[in-house]
Amino acid sequence: MEKINTKEIPNEPGIYVFKDKYEEPLYVGKAKNLRKRVPSYFSKQSSWKIKRLILEAKEVSFVVAKNEADALLAEYSFIQEYKPKYNVQFKDDKSYPYITLTNDEWPRAYISRKINSENNNFGPFPFVGSAKRSLDHLINIFPVRTCTDTVFKRHIKLNKACLLYDIDKCSGPCIGAIDKNEYIDLTKNITNFYSGKSDKFINEKISEMNLYSKNQEYEKANEAKKLIEHLENARTTQTLLVENKKSVDVLGIDIDNLDVVLSCLLIRNGRIIGEVKKIIEPLDSEKINDYLPEVILSIFSENEPSVEILVSHNFPYTDIISNELSNKWSKKIEVNIPKRGWKKDLLDTAIIDAKELRRVVNFRRRTDLEFRSQSLEQLKNNLGLKNIPYRIEAYDISNIGDKHRTGSMVVMEDGICKPSMYRKFHIKSFKGQDDFKSMEEVIFRRLKRLNKKDEKDKSFKKLPDLILVDGGKGQLSSAQSIIDHFQLDIELIALAKKEEEVFLPNRKSGYILNKDSEALYLLQNIRDEAHRFALAENRRLRLKDISK
Repeated sequence: MEKINTKEIPNEPGIYVFKDKYEEPLYVGKAKNLRKRVPSYFSKQSSWKIKRLILEAKEVSFVVAKNEADALLAEYSFIQEYKPKYNVQFKDDKSYPYITLTNDEWPRAYISRKINSENNNFGPFPFVGSAKRSLDHLINIFPVRTCTDTVFKRHIKLNKACLLYDIDKCSGPCIGAIDKNEYIDLTKNITNFYSGKSDKFINEKISEMNLYSKNQEYEKANEAKKLIEHLENARTTQTLLVENKKSVDVLGIDIDNLDVVLSCLLIRNGRIIGEVKKIIEPLDSEKINDYLPEVILSIFSENEPSVEILVSHNFPYTDIISNELSNKWSKKIEVNIPKRGWKKDLLDTAIIDAKELRRVVNFRRRTDLEFRSQSLEQLKNNLGLKNIPYRIEAYDISNIGDKHRTGSMVVMEDGICKPSMYRKFHIKSFKGQDDFKSMEEVIFRRLKRLNKKDEKDKSFKKLPDLILVDGGKGQLSSAQSIIDHFQLDIELIALAKKEEEVFLPNRKSGYILNKDSEALYLLQNIRDEAHRFALAENRRLRLKDISK
């Protein structure tokens, strides 16, 4: 992209959006003064990330705001909506699992990744497995229903309970086996347990066990012991941290030249009930502090905060963050930096955790980025490609006989598979089994979409740097004929499974890459992913046919 005329840039606060040739947002930033900020991207001394952004961008647009605070909120909203490629990368920005207790007439307990404010949500838990184990142990003590509404209503009509009732993991509300008040007491006990009051239940069971043992009722004492074990296992994620029974959120931040790592401990009634870890890679490492407000807003958009958030670094817009979160969660929320006392002790714990996360991130960075860079560069050099293949598309065909013939398109960008870009095809143009014709049809239908002016599919709009087909010379020839038909300058290779030979157009013999090379591993990875994706669709169609 050529440098934009300074006079065309607003002399106001606001956000700027770099877009690619498909008019998709590549990067969104905010500025106190757009005219002063945007020209800096065209400097010769800018980082390699910025140079690559400018090379890929085709235009930049602006949205003027009343002040910098409004620009911050506009930037955050825009990034959450479009998730631009070069913006802050939340590498582990998945939704963390929660244990949810619904607000139904007969509340249901289940594992969820989405928070509904109408329900009671406990967590987050570090893994789905830990949440499932915790709930499973607690159901042994407080057997509320875990079935879906559909299953629950069906058993009400049948007037017959399911297996969970028979093994004492449900109190049987569907058949009226429990009074409603007793059932509500069970749900209240679960709420109290996950709200940090687990000690009360455990101490009660210990007293019962000791009493049974004293009275020589050893069977009952053993049952009480089992229940204690269930309660202890259910609260394994709730580590006692301090004697002070306060509820706060503690955010430890570690800033490096390339990225920022954050460890957020969610503390309720003196216990850590969950944690959220994030790794962000700003486009401009010199502006790292400007990204922190956006990250904090992101953390607490799904995790309800306590009334106080403790942070280890001072950064701009703390008042804006406080007001935004207060409005979202309908309670007053403060953002503070403690200097002494138990709050400072908690913050030191979070900082230590962030530094450990930093150690792991640095280790991964040495392997992950280095591996991906070497893989793509090796691929270019070993196969004599014109350019480094930043976008690779892999294709495979799956069929059994002449039925359920499917094709897959799997996408890898910058050495990382992008499931949201995957596409599947059903073979329609001919009858019978012919892998070569099937490959021709799939490649034809895919490349035809490149010429469609009003194409809306984000994956089909993009031109691949390299196409990989699963197979040998036959599949390679089929794909090449379609590329030639559309007169496209796209590089093509085929990878045969038997000897892992790589076939290139206009070359008689196959090329065997070093078995230990990163390039071969990358090709095998995307080839196997294409095979898996095609096979999954083939199985789906077969099961659908069987059910009919």
